[in-house]
Amino acid sequence: MKPTLMIDDIPFYDTPPEVEGSPYWVDLWSDINGHKIGLQIKPQSYNSPSVSLYMGKAKSSEKSGHKQFEIDYDGKVFEVVIENGKVPASMRKRIVAYRNLLLKF
Repeated sequence: MKPTLMIDDIPFYDTPPEVEGSPYWVDLWSDINGHKIGLQIKPQSYNSPSVSLYMGKAKSSEKSGHKQFEIDYDGKVFEVVIENGKVPASMRKRIVAYRNLLLKF
């Protein structure tokens, strides 16, 4: 199966419907030594003040879902705000650093 997204050499695949929506809110994932790295992909407009006001309750629900994902899948979820069609370098570094930590287990 071809990955939906590559971050450096980490392949990310679409999550199944029971993970993509409620309760976890994770769009893509990768398996590293039995641990999952989840990504929730957001448009650049997600951080705008008007969206933040409108999405307040939804953001809270998503954060709860991410915490549950971390418990159930023994991993971590990163909210990735796409900038100009790309994952920002600072986020790529955080994801790669977490993968490297998981490789030590």
